[in-house]
Amino acid sequence: MKIIGVIVGRNKDTGYLHTKRIIEKLLENGFTVLATPETASCAGLPATEPSRLFEDAELIICVGGDGTFLSTARRAFPYKKPVLGINKGTVGFLAEIETSEIDMAIECLKNGRCSVQSRMVLDVKVMRNGKKVYENIAINDAVVTRMALSRILRLKVMIDDKYTDSFPGDGIIVSTPTGSTAYSLSAGGPIVQPDMRLMIISPICPHNLHSRSYVASDTKTVTVMVDDKSEIDAILTVDGQEGFNIEPDDRIIIKASDESSYFVNIKNIDFYDVIRAKIHNGNRNWVKMTWLNDNEC
Repeated sequence: MKIIGVIVGRNKDTGYLHTKRIIEKLLENGFTVLATPETASCAGLPATEPSRLFEDAELIICVGGDGTFLSTARRAFPYKKPVLGINKGTVGFLAEIETSEIDMAIECLKNGRCSVQSRMVLDVKVMRNGKKVYENIAINDAVVTRMALSRILRLKVMIDDKYTDSFPGDGIIVSTPTGSTAYSLSAGGPIVQPDMRLMIISPICPHNLHSRSYVASDTKTVTVMVDDKSEIDAILTVDGQEGFNIEPDDRIIIKASDESSYFVNIKNIDFYDVIRAKIHNGNRNWVKMTWLNDNEC
C-alpha cells in the first residue's frame, strides 16, 4: 500500500499540527499522499477531490475521534478501502493510534507490519406502502427513536417475519458487533468481539419490567415497525450520521450486508484490554499492547 489518503475531522486538529506531521512522515517514507483541498493546503500538496481520493487511495488515514472514523469508513465502504484512525477525540475506541504513536505507526505501514480486519455492516431500508423510500448502511448501528416532545414510542420487532417482541419506551438500537461498544452498550446491550457476525437488538429506556436485548444471527432479517396508529414522531438514524423521518406504517428492514468495512490494525491489542482501559477505567493512554511484527499489509 503506497498511496495513502488523509482525511481530517472538522475542528479535530487545530492548525493541522498533527496532520502536517503525518503527511511529512508519509512522504519521507516514500508514500504518495492524497489530501482533500482543506488538508492539502496545510502541507503544500495538490488538492484531491474526496470522491477521487477514496477511489485512488489504497489506504485511508483519518485524524479525529470515533465519529470521524465512522464517517470516513462509511465513505470508504463503496470503494472497499481500509481505514486507519489517528485519535484526536475523547475515547478513541475505533481510532487506535494516539498522536504520540504517529512515527511508529507510519514505520509499521512502510514495513507492512499491519493487518486489515473486516467488519460486519448492516443494510438498512425503509419500506412505505410497498415501495422503498430510504436505503443506507450502518457500520455501528441503526437506531429508531422518538423525536423531541413525543410520547412513549411503541415499536414492534420481527425476526424473519416472525413476531419477536414489542418495546414501549424511547426506541430500539440494532447494532453490529462493532457498535456493541457504542450506543448499544449504554442501553444495556452485550459487549461482542468485533470480528463476530451477528445483530444485537436493544431497547432504549423500555417502560416495562421484562425488556432485554436480543441477539440474532447475521443470516436473519430484522424488521422494526411503529406498533400503534397514533401520531408518533419517530426518526431512524444510522451511525449517528444520517437521519430519516419514520411514518406509522413504515417497515424498517435491517440485515447483514454482503459487503464488509475494513479497519487497519497496527497494534497487537487484546480486545478486552481495550474495553477495560478505554471504557471501564477511562484511561485511553494505557492499553497493554505490542506492535505487529508480521508482514500482513
